[in-house]
Amino acid sequence: MIRSLRTGVSGLKSHQVRMDVISNNIANVNTTAFKRGRAAFNELLGQTLLGVGRTAGGRGINPSYVGLGVSVGSIDVNFAQGALENTGVATDLGINGDGFFVVRGGDRIYLTRAGNFTINRFGELVTNSGLQVQGWAFDENGELQSAALEDVRVPFSATAPPKQTENIYVRGNLNAELAAGETVTVSTVVYDPQGKAKTIIIEFTRTSNPNEWQWNLLDEDGNPLGVTITSGDNLITFDTQGNLDPTEALQTFDWDIDNDGTLESFTLNLAGADDALTQYAGSTTATVRDQDGQPPGSLIGFSINQEGIVELNFSNGYQQKIYQLALGSVNNVNGLQQVGDNLWSLTSSSGDLALGRAGVELNRTVIVAGTLEMSNVDLATEFTDMIVTQRGYQASARIITTSDEMLQELVQLKR
Repeated sequence: MIRSLRTGVSGLKSHQVRMDVISNNIANVNTTAFKRGRAAFNELLGQTLLGVGRTAGGRGINPSYVGLGVSVGSIDVNFAQGALENTGVATDLGINGDGFFVVRGGDRIYLTRAGNFTINRFGELVTNSGLQVQGWAFDENGELQSAALEDVRVPFSATAPPKQTENIYVRGNLNAELAAGETVTVSTVVYDPQGKAKTIIIEFTRTSNPNEWQWNLLDEDGNPLGVTITSGDNLITFDTQGNLDPTEALQTFDWDIDNDGTLESFTLNLAGADDALTQYAGSTTATVRDQDGQPPGSLIGFSINQEGIVELNFSNGYQQKIYQLALGSVNNVNGLQQVGDNLWSLTSSSGDLALGRAGVELNRTVIVAGTLEMSNVDLATEFTDMIVTQRGYQASARIITTSDEMLQELVQLKR
């Protein structure tokens, strides 16, 4: 009966620990990226009363033992994906898939699924406790440098350099019904090497040849520009079906756009892989679809895409990649050690940290900006487990009271 008392006590202790785990789960039902715990029980080694042996007839007998109660074998963490909640905050990041964000505190590396990050006064992307988010930097040519992790930092003073226009893309239709000498004009803004804007007019004039047009460049006042044609003459021809001669798709010319005495090269692009300037009967739709120059730009914000690439957005439409967030993974996630603040640290049981990129090494993982991963705690399950745990605790307490009554009867045998 003393043994049964201790068995009941082991049940009380184990169910109390399980209740602690359930309480922690419920308390963190609204904690960002919280992963629910689960207490698993183990039977304690029993006391053998009869060992394996043989009877006089040569037949074997089964062992007999009495268990000594229960203990908490492990407290596992359920790393199942939590639902993503829209927040609309650019620095809130949710992971849909495997992996952890990698953050640095001093010289130590931690992992976290909680992406409620902010930008500090130094422009660093940090956790709510001030740890720096880690990633790989892009060089000035847009190539990812994956040699070493760096603190992700947004340079608020960044500017986009100007770019001289080199290509002018003209698409649409020139009306085949126009008479010789009639013109079609389209205009666009181009940029010199310092990013200064200039308006030019491209004039197409129908020649006496019904399938030939002459093009000229004019300034905004309609005066001819002093350009040097470098691709033959300034004539373009179409076949009888109205298709542009492919050898004339690129018309090149030189022009001193900034009046510094040096000629800059330009290309009038009239055809691409999918479309081209045409000469069909009907309305004229020719227009300058695009040009590749840009003025200087100031930083207006940044964005983070599904691969975790941080891009700067400038007022001139230019986008610059600066970092790609690193994601970490380990072979045994239950071997990670909780250190508070939604952080996990590596242990010998978790295995080494493997770094990867969303959509590449972790090809089933995406990073969703403007969202946060919610807790994966299911209140219905937790309350059900709470009831079961409460009943188990009551049953263990009943073992103690019943054993006490039996001991009382034993003491009262002698009166």
